[in-house]
Amino acid sequence: MDYRSAYNPFAAVPGGTYRVGLPRDTAEAAAIRINGDPALKELHLRASTPVRVVSTEGFHMAKKPVTAGEFRLFFEETGYVTESEREGWGWTWSGGWLKKKGLSWRRPFGDALDTRYSEHESSFPALQVSWNDAVRYCRWREEVSGKSIRLPQEHEWEIFAFLSGYRGINEPLAAVDRISDLDGFIEGLSRICGHGESLCMGAVWEWTGDWYDAYPGGPENPDFGTTYRVLRGGSLMSHELQRTREFRFRRCPTARSPFYGFRILSEIHDSAEQE
Repeated sequence: MDYRSAYNPFAAVPGGTYRVGLPRDTAEAAAIRINGDPALKELHLRASTPVRVVSTEGFHMAKKPVTAGEFRLFFEETGYVTESEREGWGWTWSGGWLKKKGLSWRRPFGDALDTRYSEHESSFPALQVSWNDAVRYCRWREEVSGKSIRLPQEHEWEIFAFLSGYRGINEPLAAVDRISDLDGFIEGLSRICGHGESLCMGAVWEWTGDWYDAYPGGPENPDFGTTYRVLRGGSLMSHELQRTREFRFRRCPTARSPFYGFRILSEIHDSAEQE
């Protein structure tokens, strides 16, 4: 099977030296904007400090998160069973987190919204995918493409977000209210992921390859170490501070929900900009 026509294209990111992370004073000032949100703490903002300079070789980043259609190809070719399918449940949202039986990348919501999701599988991100599932997908893409495919490291994701114009923590959020229910979430996916050239950033949290650990010279945090993997970008259900290129979120590698997806990276020495 020729998969090239089914894949979303890649964008070239030039090698160079970049600044990533948050200045400490910016994080402290942003903390005032938490405004009592129980999902956010000053500790979460400080985890993105301090600013650091990184040097990177060029690479190619997928313009969109892996779609449900792309993930379906993976399933059809390999028969891979995701963690939610093996364990028989996933997390969803109903005014609060709800553990629900029968959820998976095929049925991420467990209600009528699943039909709308499947109808847009060529543009909607694959949902209810854990970090472990995403890594397995990357291995398969390597095999069928002959290229080195992996999850981006945090700094690579942030560089791509910066070059793509995704907002920083001091930049205003587009005039869209924070979405609080799944109907609004699906509408938002249609709005920002349903167009051919859309990067679909800020629609779903995106897994990266890193453990949630301190930046060099950063503050202590009891969550740092090798328990959690990092997600970036925020989702349509997230606080405005989370929907930025600098904010770092963390979840166990087994975690899955309708708000977690992933984007893939191909190293630049693997030639073509698009598969």
